[in-house]
Amino acid sequence: MILIPRMAVKAGNAEIPAAPDRVVSLLDELKRFYDGFTWESELWRQASSRRSPYRTLVLFGLSARTRDALLVAMCRGFFMRYPDAPSLADGPGLLKDDAKELVRAGQLPIVVSMAETLAAGVPRDKDSLLQIKGVGEKIAECVLAYGWGEDALPLDANCVRVLRRVFGLEGTNLRPLDPAPLREWLKCVYLNHHQDFSGLAIGMVDVHEILRLHGQVCCTRTPECSRCPVSKCQSRREPRRESESIEVSYSLWDDWRELINEPV
Repeated sequence: MILIPRMAVKAGNAEIPAAPDRVVSLLDELKRFYDGFTWESELWRQASSRRSPYRTLVLFGLSARTRDALLVAMCRGFFMRYPDAPSLADGPGLLKDDAKELVRAGQLPIVVSMAETLAAGVPRDKDSLLQIKGVGEKIAECVLAYGWGEDALPLDANCVRVLRRVFGLEGTNLRPLDPAPLREWLKCVYLNHHQDFSGLAIGMVDVHEILRLHGQVCCTRTPECSRCPVSKCQSRREPRRESESIEVSYSLWDDWRELINEPV
């Protein structure tokens, strides 16, 4: 059993009850439950030479309010038209009808802003990424983690939903689905107890992936508590039935992960 001192973390105006040992326990349980999954830290070791910061920026930049299947199809068409940063930085083409057909109307501003930025390459620092119109904290963290291999923690709505349920945060003064305080809390836990995460072979970006996958598969908007392996969830609706199994398809993950690599 891993024992880590309890610590208080204040993120903005929200005070989060932090128990690092429970964070480690949660991630350990989920990582073992999804033992057939290859996490990003391992993928980075295998294929970092192919990873494209440009493709990463485009894919996550277009991901807001877009389902994974639609995002994959959209980006495949986009990369056929704009395969690299120089082709996108050649701005006038963005105003042509064929470019508008590749993305939704509301996504054109971020594409234009990326084109104006990419002449100098994809930024490797968060502040510069945030200067791109439409790039917020989550997208910037995605680019740092997946595009550059830096320690970063995106946290999407799936992750936040899992954390709020498991740790009983529904009654705190966190805004609904606001990941910022949770992100800072988890980063603090990870950095202060890095040795414990290393012992479980969990990188910072893996924290995001483990929680996101669980939020997509088990802890959905209508949670399947009977299949959930989390032993100390404060929002559990029914006990886990050990006989319950769950089939997980990783195909969509494989599709978008391949898209952020340079083509062979």
